[in-house]
Amino acid sequence: MSRELLSTGGLIRNCPLRMNNCRPHGPREDALGGLPFSVFPYVSLCAPGDSILFPTDHVSRGITQGWKISQEDFVENYDPSVLPGVTYLLYEIKWNHRRRHWQRWICSAGGEHAETYFLEDVYRKLRSNPFVHCSITCYISWSPCGYCCQEIMDFLEEMPNVNLVIYVARLYWHKEETNRQGLWNLENIGVSIQVMDLPDYNYCWNTFVDDEDKDEDEDDYWPRHFAPWIMLYSLELQSILQNIPSCLEISSDENYTPVFSLCVEDEEQKRALTSANPY
Repeated sequence: MSRELLSTGGLIRNCPLRMNNCRPHGPREDALGGLPFSVFPYVSLCAPGDSILFPTDHVSRGITQGWKISQEDFVENYDPSVLPGVTYLLYEIKWNHRRRHWQRWICSAGGEHAETYFLEDVYRKLRSNPFVHCSITCYISWSPCGYCCQEIMDFLEEMPNVNLVIYVARLYWHKEETNRQGLWNLENIGVSIQVMDLPDYNYCWNTFVDDEDKDEDEDDYWPRHFAPWIMLYSLELQSILQNIPSCLEISSDENYTPVFSLCVEDEEQKRALTSANPY
């Protein structure tokens, strides 16, 4: 993160994905097209000599945030059978010496990536004691892109006592080599990356979804109809982490409905399917 610091008090975003909504399922150029460098107004929240700066206005960056997510937003954006154009990130921090956990949600709907704001938000909470041991669990509606994976690695290098676990509802541009390499790199440094399974959906429902939005008989959430997509994304994630060719194809029909198909061509991919079985 420190490599991006500008002496003028701004922070340059050299990621070509950073200034547009990188989560749509439209043409590839929309998500991967290059953009000029941009500099945002930043204010330092660090002690003298520190190199990480934080922005003053999350709204201008296309970020919304809160403590509890609505039932509608959770159900719509964490359904793995659809491809929404925004990214939600739910996260929970657990400290070894505290009973109370910190929980929050972040949404990126066309500006900066949710992962970037999440890292800054966490750093604000941990910077007073960077040596404290804590565990952070994230539930993200889209997996991090390659550039966000690098930012996560930079963060963990500065915060070595943080243990990070990432659950994803779906994979973002899973055939793009930069994204595949980014996820592989995260796993290789000890970050646990998994596709959300039914117990994870139920945990998020009980932990992050606003109780006022729930009906009286909706104490739990077990979307068993998600199982086929959980299996497909789990297989593809194993293909990425085992560094073998992609097995998952996603296209669209005449109504622009996403169509998922599995292509297993060799023994390596068959072994990946066996190890990715979520049940």
